Amino acid sequence: MKKISMGRVLFLLLTLIISRNSFGQHHVQGNWGNTYLYFDDDSSSVPPKTIAVYRNENGPLYTLRMEGDKVLDLTVDGHAVSSDSINGSYKAVIQEIKVQVERARVQARLDRQQAERDREQAGRDREQAERDREQAERDRGQSEKDRQQAGRDQEQAERDRQQAGRDREQAEHDREQAERDRKRAAEDRAIMQSIMDDLVKDGLVPDKESIHSLKIDADEFLLNGKSLPEAVQKKYIGKYVTGKGYSMSYHNED
Repeated sequence: MKKISMGRVLFLLLTLIISRNSFGQHHVQGNWGNTYLYFDDDSSSVPPKTIAVYRNENGPLYTLRMEGDKVLDLTVDGHAVSSDSINGSYKAVIQEIKVQVERARVQARLDRQQAERDREQAGRDREQAERDREQAERDRGQSEKDRQQAGRDQEQAERDRQQAGRDREQAEHDREQAERDRKRAAEDRAIMQSIMDDLVKDGLVPDKESIHSLKIDADEFLLNGKSLPEAVQKKYIGKYVTGKGYSMSYHNED
């Protein structure tokens, strides 16, 4: 009888369809080209019973029933084979079927183990995907917080920039005011020195050191706390007072 090539056996093992029912049965079916194998293991019985259906290329269809490794019966294209033929001319075919069934069992077991590993890996992948999703959600939440904080920082930066502009303007105003005050103070000192010079020149005091206090505005002129004659007051007020609200005073505690 023609034997199955290893290439076709490997292809068969890769195309097996495996299932298990509640009675502990294992079903494996596969085919390629004109070659076909199906077997059903019933592990609920002791020893386990197996039914194998096998066709090689365009050959006959074999149906083999076994209990453990013991052959119970064999049919070829639906015709029962005698016990003598089972142990005789069909012995090689039966051995080939047993080899293919055992290979299929091994491959089915490996496939089940791989399927279990794949299932466990899929579970781990789902858990990792869930963790990744949760982390992505946290990242999105943090990104939104960061975006909002960046908006607040930008608004604060704009307020700071505007305040800095106001501070610069105020500093410039204060500098200009200080310059005006400096000039006004210099002018006041020059005017006061001129008044003192005139007082000494007009003989109202012997010298500047004799002047202890001085007050002049649009209404009066006091020298050392005393009013000067009206004519003198008019002279000095007319010369030094520039307006109704103008006032100048001097005090020397020495």
